[in-house]
Amino acid sequence: MTSFSKIPGALAAAAFTFCAGASAQAPLTKLVGDYNLASSATVPASTWGYSKGRISVKQLDDQHLMIVLSCEWKREPKAVCGDYFYAQQRDDGLYLQDMNTFAMRLYFDPASRKLTIISRGADAKQSVRHDVFAATTAPLTDPALVRRMKREVSNADSKENRRVFGPYTKWAYQENRIEFQRQDLTAP
Repeated sequence: MTSFSKIPGALAAAAFTFCAGASAQAPLTKLVGDYNLASSATVPASTWGYSKGRISVKQLDDQHLMIVLSCEWKREPKAVCGDYFYAQQRDDGLYLQDMNTFAMRLYFDPASRKLTIISRGADAKQSVRHDVFAATTAPLTDPALVRRMKREVSNADSKENRRVFGPYTKWAYQENRIEFQRQDLTAP
């Protein structure tokens, strides 16, 4: 028989578990939304950047996000420009898929709702591109970006990709964490 004095301890443990679980899931939902390109710059300066772009982040289940990018290159506006990624919530953070993400880092500022992607180039100058996307609620109306967004969503959900790579739930998510800026460091 459980004594009355053990019940508050059990309730406290249950409340802690609930809060810890909720806070572990918080980054996943904070990232969901649409983002427009605010800036795209490279060091050293070059045309290896975007003239326009849009990111859409959708929650797939309680552990996974799909991040879809449609864009237009500064140097070749008609060239293919877009990509998709999956991210997985783990106990120690939100991680990008380990496939094709080794040369990029993602940073998210929950206060300003800005998503920053830093990409390393494979060129002789070892260029680094810094793309900043700001949250938006405006619908996507640019015809080229709409078309490219549809193509990337279709690629992400393709039966052939699932056959070759398996479902995104079975992929590795260990090497590339999406970094969230901590707001408590600036609080008084």
